[in-house]
Amino acid sequence: MKRLFVYFALLCCWINFSHAHEVRPAFLKVTETNLEADRSEFEISFRQPQINGRFLGLSVSTNCDATELSASLTDGALIEVLELECGEESLQYIEINGLDRTMIDTLVNIKRLDGSIDEILINGNEPRLDLTAATPTVPVYLIIGIEHLLLGFDHILFVIMLLYLVRSSWEIFKVVTSFTIAHSLTLALSAFELVQLSSAPVEAVIAGSIVLLAYENLQKSGSVSKAFPVLVAFGFGLLHGLGFAGAVAEIGLPEESQLIALLLFNIGIELGQLVIIAVILVLLMVIRLKFIRFLYEAPIYLTGGIASFWFVQRSWQIFAPAIG
Repeated sequence: MKRLFVYFALLCCWINFSHAHEVRPAFLKVTETNLEADRSEFEISFRQPQINGRFLGLSVSTNCDATELSASLTDGALIEVLELECGEESLQYIEINGLDRTMIDTLVNIKRLDGSIDEILINGNEPRLDLTAATPTVPVYLIIGIEHLLLGFDHILFVIMLLYLVRSSWEIFKVVTSFTIAHSLTLALSAFELVQLSSAPVEAVIAGSIVLLAYENLQKSGSVSKAFPVLVAFGFGLLHGLGFAGAVAEIGLPEESQLIALLLFNIGIELGQLVIIAVILVLLMVIRLKFIRFLYEAPIYLTGGIASFWFVQRSWQIFAPAIG
């Protein structure tokens, strides 16, 4: 009874974590439409994601005069199109108002009439982009991939549960490789629109997969997941690849370099995954050395409880509109 009380207390401490949702970037596309000696014009399309059923209230400000052309709602996103009329100074800065109140980044794609394209990632720490200064050279899709994994709590919890299934270094290598191949496959297929599924049921099933692995890890006798961890990692990896594709769908891939951008995004995912795996393995090794069974099992109970909440919450978001 005492142990159950401790588990419940830990779960309550993590209740804010259970409200976490996949963090997807906003996307601002800036296209130069007219360039003259005394004026320039741009059209901008700003797509901001919906988080936990609510929009973030972000807006774009520049040094130019803006006219709203349209606003529309799509599946989980608000898209606003504006026209900018700039004077002789042209477009000097872009600022995303309200970005500092969020955890998301904004990918800014600027296409000029001379054919040049700039892609810059801005975040809440520096929501203002100075176009008169030098732009960073780090590939933005690599950064997006890393951040998507490190801030995608459901994917992190799934990796933790996978590592609980295996013991030896060789088994860990096989499981991680299987998971990587699988999610890379469906990520590519989804990014190029060869496979398309609605994000809501995918996210609900991802939460369900975490619950299932947590349950399997608590079984004292043999289970299917422990007997065939490589196959389980591959099967669920296919599903998680569709989840990773959600971030790509929000911002799209540049037409001029789709394969390179997708490769960089996937490399970023793998780098983030390696960081998580390294940290988890060190912590599990310390726990096992100390023979503290409670600490070893606590993450499984916490993960199962959090993922169960996610599963119910995401399933309700699917069926609630139909019921209402």
